[in-house]
Amino acid sequence: MNGQMYQIAKIVVAAKKAMQTNAQIQYELVMGENSVQFQFLPEKWLLGTRSYTAKTVEEWFERVRKSGLQDIKLFAPWKVENRHLLGFSNTTQSAILCFYENGKVSYFMPNWEFDRAKKGWNVLYTEKEWPNPPEGKPGYEDNTESFRQILVDIQQFALQIGSKIFANVFGHAISVLDGENEDPDKKPFLDLPKRNLRIIEAASIADVFGGMSSWNDDPNVMAQEKGLTREYDLLSDELLKNIRLAIMYAINEW
Repeated sequence: MNGQMYQIAKIVVAAKKAMQTNAQIQYELVMGENSVQFQFLPEKWLLGTRSYTAKTVEEWFERVRKSGLQDIKLFAPWKVENRHLLGFSNTTQSAILCFYENGKVSYFMPNWEFDRAKKGWNVLYTEKEWPNPPEGKPGYEDNTESFRQILVDIQQFALQIGSKIFANVFGHAISVLDGENEDPDKKPFLDLPKRNLRIIEAASIADVFGGMSSWNDDPNVMAQEKGLTREYDLLSDELLKNIRLAIMYAINEW
């Protein structure tokens, strides 16, 4: 899981935990993050409108909670136009969905900008309204079985094209998903129930899409050399789909 997806997951988990316990949200910037801000939709003010920007995650959460926040979810499209771009910033196309008591639904989309002076990222989430949302909140099914199967299939494919390194990566993801060799003293990846944590960790390991030295790089060429480009694309698309579905289930359903 890249840093942009991880940040969204971390914010959603922290917000859900705060709502469940009726407490303040707990969020700490990680290494490489300079700031995380949230720009809200313009509001009517006197004879015009005004915009409001929350300077921190804590300030953002208190504002959406006071606005009647009922539920919050992570959304990640499971199909992207170009897998090869996923290693770059602002390509996950993922968002934070907010559901309010009055029926309003909005989502916050992030934009990452690197500050060379401070050598870190400034992230601005911009709120957009969902004008005609479907009735009811979306639910996410447990896709553990299909996720595990594609991991097995693509591990075998990696061996077939001669990529032992990625075969080992997929094998590691399978073992984590199966709960093998768990370390009780290991710091949790996210504050989630144990089973959800296994799923999200496996998804993070299996997320091999990026730039140089990723699954998009040498394995793609190796598959072409063996005349297996079609199989490579089909398995890669299915892996990405199951990773995204696994992330949405693990983060949203607990």
